[in-house]
Amino acid sequence: MKRFAAMVFILLVICATALTSCHPNSSKKQESSAKMIDVKLTDEEYAFVCKKGNNQLVGSFNKFLSDIKADGTFDLYVDKYFKGEGKKQGYDVTTENVQNTPENFIVVTNCPFEPFEYIGNDGKIYGLDIEIAALYAEMNDLQLVIRNIDFDAIFTQVEAGYADIGMAGITVSEDRAKIYDFTHTYYAASQKIIVSKDNSDFDGCSTATEVEDVLKSLNGKKIGYQTGTTGGLYINGDADWGYDGFANIEGKGYATAQDALQDLINGNIYAVVVDEAPGSALVNASNVKWSVKLELFASTMKSQYFRKLLVDGLLNTVKVAVIGLFIGIFIGTVIAIVKVAPKYKLITRILDRICSVYVAIFRGTPIVVQLLLAYYVILPSIGIKGVNALSVGMIVFGMNSGAYVSEIMRGGLNSVDKGQMEAGRALGLSYSTTMLKVVIPQAIKNILPTLGNEFITLIKETSVLSFITVYDLYTALSTIGSKNYEKMVPYLVMAAIYIILVLMITILVKILENIFTKSDKKKTTNTAKVKKNVKEAACEQQ
Repeated sequence: MKRFAAMVFILLVICATALTSCHPNSSKKQESSAKMIDVKLTDEEYAFVCKKGNNQLVGSFNKFLSDIKADGTFDLYVDKYFKGEGKKQGYDVTTENVQNTPENFIVVTNCPFEPFEYIGNDGKIYGLDIEIAALYAEMNDLQLVIRNIDFDAIFTQVEAGYADIGMAGITVSEDRAKIYDFTHTYYAASQKIIVSKDNSDFDGCSTATEVEDVLKSLNGKKIGYQTGTTGGLYINGDADWGYDGFANIEGKGYATAQDALQDLINGNIYAVVVDEAPGSALVNASNVKWSVKLELFASTMKSQYFRKLLVDGLLNTVKVAVIGLFIGIFIGTVIAIVKVAPKYKLITRILDRICSVYVAIFRGTPIVVQLLLAYYVILPSIGIKGVNALSVGMIVFGMNSGAYVSEIMRGGLNSVDKGQMEAGRALGLSYSTTMLKVVIPQAIKNILPTLGNEFITLIKETSVLSFITVYDLYTALSTIGSKNYEKMVPYLVMAAIYIILVLMITILVKILENIFTKSDKKKTTNTAKVKKNVKEAACEQQ
């Protein structure tokens, strides 16, 4: 009960923090904003990425790009998204893993990256890249499938064959061209630097050299960037790209440029290096006062798409945790039985060694590594493609949990009095029957609280499912936050939901414990009554 009260208190504190953050009289630090220095730091070109050797798609898409540039269609798209001229067309985003068949044209992208790709108020995806992809699919009689995933995952999805093409303002380089194939370039871009609004260090800078001179004078400062993008190469340096980097500056990578900007606003880093076009949208969003952020979140959740996204993400989180736990209990029980079984037979000793290796592998590697290996390495290498990432997540979580549950179950089996096994064997029951019907039920009762903790751990670890593009609770709320370039309220909601899930599991485990306790008391009472009746009957006979 004390644990329950503590969790409720924490939940109330989080809610209070959210309300305080969104209050019109919140601190000035919360109302801080950012500005972009209008100096181009790099010259780069965007293209679309395909799997190495997919010459047919690359050739077809290059011809398509040449045709729409020649007939003026491409310029109309550019004017639409950079000048606001013309009606924009949105397309549905799928949260499911669709099999890559000849009939489908699967595009993987990363939002927000306005104006190239971003989520609109209706939950559809818009942008220059998206309309180009849609026109290509239409002209080739293909079914367009768009998936919004992490930027880093775009390359692995394309390389593993789960997607046809990656579109996310991807810069072409010689190194990348050795691993992937690129279409013709379609847009010239550059990196720019964003700093806090009151930062005057770059005032008067009009060239990249002047900005770099300022950067070289900053010792120990942290500058953020989106992981996998040119911004990181520019800050950290890369000889193949021609960037010297800054030895005096600490580069800090983030999953999205939006997260980097939020850290800048919070005062944790000095600046952010980001692509020019999406950077402008980020800066505009940063000027929104915190008093409006809750209203923006509430407005976003009015959309049926975003409500469905949140529900689907929550259900996927629960599905993976629940099914993973059941798989883990099954695997863990089998391993535990092998571990405690007598080792006088050769087959038992061999199985014991195999189980030890299994436990060592799954306990010795992080679950995110296991997910990445299973989805991006093992399955494609054996020719399995188009597999559902959610199913992979369930299986991997179950196998990972099995390694931990095996030790939990082994401790539970050892806690059962050995006389239980001996009594069962004395009554003529086999070893397996005695173990399944006598020992294991008692062991589960003993380890129930620990299994509850394992369930809680699985619930919280599901946030890494985004690495294999599963839409879980984390991914859903992160996507919702990307819509308005504001993630504080979605993150607070995410924390509250996780706490509620943990509270529900805690209550469920407590109920099960009470049921087992009452059952034991009832059995004890019945046994006592039987003994009393037997004793009274014996006295009457005398």
